[in-house]
Formats: sequence, structure tokens, C-alpha cells
Amino acid sequence: MKKPDRRPRKTKHTIKQIFLGLLKQKAIEKISVTELCSLADINRSTFYLHYCDIYALLEEIELDCLAEFDRLAEEISRHSIAPSQVTRMILEYIYDQKELLSLLLLKNNRYDFWQKVNRKVLQLFKIKTLQNYQLPEHMSENEFDDMLLFYASGFYAVFEKWLSEQCTEDIEKVAEKTTLFSQICFDHLLIRGRDGK
Repeated sequence: MKKPDRRPRKTKHTIKQIFLGLLKQKAIEKISVTELCSLADINRSTFYLHYCDIYALLEEIELDCLAEFDRLAEEISRHSIAPSQVTRMILEYIYDQKELLSLLLLKNNRYDFWQKVNRKVLQLFKIKTLQNYQLPEHMSENEFDDMLLFYASGFYAVFEKWLSEQCTEDIEKVAEKTTLFSQICFDHLLIRGRDGK
């Protein structure tokens, strides 16, 4: 049986690494295919075999990053995990991807990517919250969604601050304080129940 050709995957990996190296040094609009190909030691035709332009390359890198978060969210959603552990797992994801996330979110201000991450985190928060709490009779689902959005905005601010400081603060400490804030909020506004009895 013929072995699969791993060269295209290896070439794409090289292109991505060279591109991310350039992205650390300059804005994406200043990165040319010619420069990237020269550094990667490939022909322009090889680049265009995989990507139509630099922005398509960046989009694939973002999709790879989001797919990794989707795998994490799926694992968290399938199991009954304590809120502090959920936060810790998200922080570990940020820590593992800190170099890439810093490039995309802080240095290059990729708003569309940030919005996609936000939506995924918000959906995960909703699933996990409803596993531990019930809505009071006076709260509509729309009000609950707004409450989660308000709460998640604070979470994002903490995560962004942590990322901007190169994730130097201990993961356990960040997880502990954000979990405490959320528990105070939810215990006051929602009814503890289900898995959170």
C-alpha cells in the first residue's frame, strides 16, 4: 500500500510558521507572497497551490485555532465539570495558544476572529450554566442571554488582560477569582440546581 504524501502538509506548516514570524514584525498588509516564499524557500506557484492570497492563509490559521477550541468545548460540554475546572481549561487553552492569540487579538486586532471566539465561549458558558442552575420564573430566556453576555464581557476583559501580560499570573489564581465572581453573580440571580445542588 502506497504511503500518503506528507509533503503538502509539511509545506503548509512551513508557510504558516514563516508567516507568523513575519506577522510578529509587521502588519499583514505589509507582508508579500514574494517575501514569504523567499523565506520559506518555495516557489510562488507552490504558495498559490495552497492559498489564493495572504489573507486566505491567515483565515486558515484562525480556523485551525477555532477548531482547537471547538474540541475543547465539546469535551467540556459532554462532561459534568466544576465551573472552576471549566475556567481552568479555557485558561490552559489560552496559555497554549498565547503566542498566536496575542498576534491575532492584540497586535493585529482581528475583530472578526475575536467575535467568533466570543460566540463560542458564550455558548459554552450557557451550556455549563444551565447544567448547574435553573432560571427563576420571572427571568425570560432573552434576559438570561443578556445576563450571560454582560457576565462574559467581564470574563473576556480578564482573559485579555491576562493575555496582554503574557499569562504571567498563575492559572489557578485567575481561575479561582473569576469563578468566585461568577458564583456570586449566578447564586444571586439564578436558582442553584441540577448538577449544582
